[in-house]
Amino acid sequence: MDKNLEINSLFDKRINKFEFKTTRFGLVDYVNLDNAATTPPFLSVENEVRDYLTSYGSVHRGSGEKSKVSTDIYENCRGVIKSFVSAPTNSYILFSSNTTGAINMAAYFFSFLRGKVAVSSIEHSSSFLPWVKSEGMKKLGSEQYELNDLENVNERIQLLGRNQVLNYEINEKFEFDLDNIESILQKNEVKVFVLTASSNVTGYCPEVKKIGELVHKYGAYFLVDACQYLPHHKIDMKEMCIDFLVASGHKIYAPYGAGFLIGPKDFLDKFLPYQIGGGNLPYITESGEFIIYHNQLTHDPGTPNAVGVVAMTTALQQIFELGIENIENYEKKLTKRLYDYLSSNYKVELFVSKEHLSTIIPFRIKDKDSKEIAEKLNTDYGIGVRVGSFCVYSFLRKLLGIRDENDIVKSVKSGEINKIPSLLRASIGLCNTETDIDRIILAIKELTNQ
Repeated sequence: MDKNLEINSLFDKRINKFEFKTTRFGLVDYVNLDNAATTPPFLSVENEVRDYLTSYGSVHRGSGEKSKVSTDIYENCRGVIKSFVSAPTNSYILFSSNTTGAINMAAYFFSFLRGKVAVSSIEHSSSFLPWVKSEGMKKLGSEQYELNDLENVNERIQLLGRNQVLNYEINEKFEFDLDNIESILQKNEVKVFVLTASSNVTGYCPEVKKIGELVHKYGAYFLVDACQYLPHHKIDMKEMCIDFLVASGHKIYAPYGAGFLIGPKDFLDKFLPYQIGGGNLPYITESGEFIIYHNQLTHDPGTPNAVGVVAMTTALQQIFELGIENIENYEKKLTKRLYDYLSSNYKVELFVSKEHLSTIIPFRIKDKDSKEIAEKLNTDYGIGVRVGSFCVYSFLRKLLGIRDENDIVKSVKSGEINKIPSLLRASIGLCNTETDIDRIILAIKELTNQ
């Protein structure tokens, strides 16, 4: 292991030694194997945020020294993040609260353009639902309604939106087929093609560059969700043919409520901002006309979450210093060890192949309720994992071979959630160690009597 990857130095000791009382071992250090959901802050991030707060002032709004210092640091963050992902020179980076916010922003812009949206069957709901809503609202038209009509209106928005959002599937190997993607692009007027760079269920990383080249061949924009990819693998927007990139700070060891959308300047300059108010407009005339500039600040209303942006930037700088190859090798070693054990236990069902293995392992224990297992891992062993559908319901149904969802739909509408398909997910990050893997292997051995 590279000396720079000494885990104890990357995180505050309160994070490394977060004590939790278990029924099996008593007081133990908590094991976080839910890093695909959210990651703890780097120590460098905590320190940088603390330093930034000493000079924090009104970003973009004040004439005092603290305002100037805060604004300069905030604006400099844009360049650092763009450099980390090798964004094109003529691109803007627009900040949001998370990836969900970034995709909602993108969906708003694209809803004004003709054409359809292509979204895969393995996308997170955050990469699917914003397109349905924005496209549906645009198709609904300009009519306004009574409050009591809204239930029917909402149903129409969903229906109209789904008709505008194409779904491209994975094949029997749970991979994207380039011929199928090209067929969709040939047969439809696709304005934007949406792709996750790494599945939040299996960790599968598709051939982003090859797909991007196909998308550009047919004149569409290419938007990539790098939420799960960015902390583990190298991203180069120019090399990978990416027009728009979205990600979240809480996935990259900066859980301070920030995310971003990167996109072409000549595209984003065409639109009124997604959100509008104080700070992003230089002047409003007597008649109420507002004047806008063609710059990033137009899309940055109100007082921004500068702390979140500074945290994200510091985290990416930390990742750069550690070296993405070193990170990949470290995480791969831990993941493979857990995967090898789980694949040897005949009472465990795995839902990711060795070829697709990244840092995420979806699994279940035969004849056991996954929610109960997750609870036992927590209360008995001090291990946190995720259990559920991971906001990717179509993919879960395919993974689990569910062809008829009528009982599921009926139970959910009646207020019951027990029939919603679910798996366990262990996801590994830089906060994990060999000792963590020892703990979960022991737990699964005992829970399966193997």
